Amino acid sequence: MTNQRRRLYFGIMVAFPVLLFGFIEGGLRIMGYGPDLSLFTTENLNGREYHIMNPGVKHRYFTRVSFLPSTSPDYFLVPKPPGTYRIFCLGGSTTVGFPYWYNAAFSSFLRDRLRALFPEKSIEVINLGMTATNSFTARDMAHEVLDYEPDLIVVYDGHNEFYGALGVASRESMGGSRWLANLSLRLIHLRTFLAMRDGYAMLGKLFAGDDPASRGTMMEKLARGRYIPYGSDLYRDGLDAFRANMADIRDLCTSRGVPVIFGTQVSNLRGLPPFISTDASALAPQEQLTFHASFNAGQSAMMNGAFTSALNSFREALQLLPYHAEAHYREARCLDTLGRHTEAQAAYRLARDHDELRFRTSSDFNEAILAMDDGSLATAVDMERIFAAHSRDSLIGYGLILEHLHPSSYGQFLLARGYAEAMRSRGYLAHTDEWARRDTITDTAIWRDRRVTPLDDRLAERRTEVLVTAWPFQEEEGLVSAIAKTDTLGLIADRATRGEIHWLQAHEGAVEYYGSRGDADGLEREYRTIIDQFPVVNVLPYLQLARVYLETGRIPEMESLLRRSLTIKPTLLAYRALGDIALRTKRPEEAEKMYSAMFTFVLPPPEQVENGYLLALAHRQAGHTDLALKRLAEVLRLKPDHAPAIALMAEINGK
Repeated sequence: MTNQRRRLYFGIMVAFPVLLFGFIEGGLRIMGYGPDLSLFTTENLNGREYHIMNPGVKHRYFTRVSFLPSTSPDYFLVPKPPGTYRIFCLGGSTTVGFPYWYNAAFSSFLRDRLRALFPEKSIEVINLGMTATNSFTARDMAHEVLDYEPDLIVVYDGHNEFYGALGVASRESMGGSRWLANLSLRLIHLRTFLAMRDGYAMLGKLFAGDDPASRGTMMEKLARGRYIPYGSDLYRDGLDAFRANMADIRDLCTSRGVPVIFGTQVSNLRGLPPFISTDASALAPQEQLTFHASFNAGQSAMMNGAFTSALNSFREALQLLPYHAEAHYREARCLDTLGRHTEAQAAYRLARDHDELRFRTSSDFNEAILAMDDGSLATAVDMERIFAAHSRDSLIGYGLILEHLHPSSYGQFLLARGYAEAMRSRGYLAHTDEWARRDTITDTAIWRDRRVTPLDDRLAERRTEVLVTAWPFQEEEGLVSAIAKTDTLGLIADRATRGEIHWLQAHEGAVEYYGSRGDADGLEREYRTIIDQFPVVNVLPYLQLARVYLETGRIPEMESLLRRSLTIKPTLLAYRALGDIALRTKRPEEAEKMYSAMFTFVLPPPEQVENGYLLALAHRQAGHTDLALKRLAEVLRLKPDHAPAIALMAEINGK
């Protein structure tokens, strides 16, 4: 065989698999195989093309676990409008706002705070949170959002690190390998790889039998039975992957000159006992007996109110089993009751850190987050410290946290404040001197103006109740409380919790409820909240709220709102109302503009007559007599006996 022929055969051998792959990949794309995995999709709203988070992006991260994520309603324009300050928020269910919706997420509180302080600036805060995801997802999304002109990236992530998609202990993992997990996120955009992944998942379901990933809550689907001892190899693998992913996000952002702010993870220390403690069976038989004797003695002493004696017994038990989470929690409860709160805080943290069902971020992970601060473009905010400062005895518990880790709406408010304070300290959005001049609105005033309604609070209560009546809070799923048939808001919240209606439909139900009661305050709260979440989608809530303002005599607020509505979609109603207000307040030139705009719509003859007369009246008051006569002639052509027009023409002609 000649060298030339040998090279030819070698080239064919190399080219064949490449051509075969190209043929398969091209065929799958032509057939439209697989979901749209884009991070964003586009929608045309009132003649403008907006980007919005794509629900189908979940298929990058989930194969076995089926769920329908609620994705952000934050629309934004590409390219970014001049002068706009754009922030993207990355994270899991806390970033989403669970058990609330996005209107009570820290992203919405941050946006509203910044807009209150800098009303002349165009500020966007776009929430890209997704339930049951972790730093692998945040890292993956960070690569893409940098192409959408961000001015700042905000990250709140860590609680789902082990069990979230691609986590080392998740049922949606790549064998615990960070290298494989990140490689899969690169290859998933190839339809060939997607088909292979889907085929593997299908075979797994065929031979797996009863799959735990097919039942229960997301927590149960991803984590039941997967316990991780503190300091174990699996624990260290998860911590190493988290550190590396956070460092990648930091380095990626800072290399592009984009600031990034990380936040430590906050959880319920005081109110929630650990889920799973270390098994004492690892001890020698006599040590097991001694441990249980000390632990039980501590429990008995606690029940009898002898907290000092109980504390000593629990500490004796911990001498034998230092990683026993429940013993640390009991120790903390004794210290807490005895008023030794600084010691109690340390013990509570040990109880959380040694909980082998790792739904709450341990101290090691928070230290890794704080280490991301480089003093320049990367900032780390100690959210635990902020929450502790707003907690009784500096011990974080119920009140700011609803169950094990999700903040209450005020907790989300504090997260937003923490990120805003970091922006101020680093001079993001505005120079620190300007921040000092502007940042004078009190937290009380900002909180009072929040876009969270009683319905949102009821919805969060119901979702929390459903969550804590299932695993891991209870071994078997329990019953939630019944709702009275007369409790309209409760029934609406229950339907939304069950997935029968969406957030917007729920709030439309609340509008109907308040309307039937003649409750103007309730109507205003609902309409303002809907507008806040869907500012560019539908002009109707603007017009409905304007009607509430009209009926309650709040004309300046009505006028301001109607002007905003015109930037969304021009409407005949808005032009007419603004013209009437301008005419009534002696601004005829403004009235001319508004009434003239009405004639850009197709009007039936009766409306042409009525609106034409008003426009003629505005012309008359503005001193534009010729225009007034011309418009009156048109009105009288359509309706010769229109008395107001006849009278106005006579007045102009001096008759």
